[in-house]
Amino acid sequence: MRNFAAALLVALVISPLAQAAGIQCTTADKSTWLPPAKVKAMLEQHGVSNVSAPKAGEGNCYVVQATDGSGARKTLYLNPTDGALMAIEDRALWGRFGL
Repeated sequence: MRNFAAALLVALVISPLAQAAGIQCTTADKSTWLPPAKVKAMLEQHGVSNVSAPKAGEGNCYVVQATDGSGARKTLYLNPTDGALMAIEDRALWGRFGL
């Protein structure tokens, strides 16, 4: 849990934008993945708000829309086997380009 919290804090504070293209979160069988509700609860326990339900995405990642502590919307890419943050995208940038 501490590693997850530290990784989340570093990513949210230091990395305003990380490209998720080509990311591979895990090669583990889906039977070993955490339940989406548990991953959502982990994020909420670490101060992330407005967390959407985690969905399986490209690269075997859970993809989550959420709001960080500063109120910025983010797209988080998580390893579904342990909830570790693998990449983050700043959703505010999408609006600037009409996406």
